[in-house]
Amino acid sequence: MTGLNLISKRLSALSKLHETRDVIFLDDLRKEFRPDLQSFITGETLGLKDGKLVIGKNLYKNWLNKIRSEGFDYEIKFR
Repeated sequence: MTGLNLISKRLSALSKLHETRDVIFLDDLRKEFRPDLQSFITGETLGLKDGKLVIGKNLYKNWLNKIRSEGFDYEIKFR
């Protein structure tokens, strides 16, 4: 798989996550995306389910919009 194809596939998976899941856990994201989301959700009210951090769908959508308009806050290493 080429580098651009890999990046495109992983970004597409981020966008589809909120459509395919009833609940979004931080652990549902690949490790390379977690620091950016964690930075974005700092100070927000979050919940726990089954001992895992739950991200609200609206908050997750807001993060996706931030990525589309401003990009990531951290350098993402796609491997």
